[in-house]
Amino acid sequence: MIMMMQGKKYSFQVVSQREGCHYWFSLRASCKTSGRTSCINNLNTILSQFGVEMEDSRVSDSEWIVSKREVRCFVDTATQFLSDAAFLDYLEKQLDEDRMLGEWENVF
Repeated sequence: MIMMMQGKKYSFQVVSQREGCHYWFSLRASCKTSGRTSCINNLNTILSQFGVEMEDSRVSDSEWIVSKREVRCFVDTATQFLSDAAFLDYLEKQLDEDRMLGEWENVF
């Protein structure tokens, strides 16, 4: 499942895909002007929203293997914070800074 959400400068995709008894989860941002895309679920701003600690082994990966319960929680949480105008404004500023520092994967 891919759920699309729109910000001012970025489009967001909340991605969950079933594989056997596990799920793949990622949160992607696409810059509307450059078209560059990156998985952002391992950014500190996002990790804090998901309640994932920096020591969690998933942090190093841009796509996470999770349980059915976790994927539902992550999708619901992402939907909530991407629907909050104040948080979305803050996130887009963080993404601008991240892109300027060359931290984007540029996923196709």
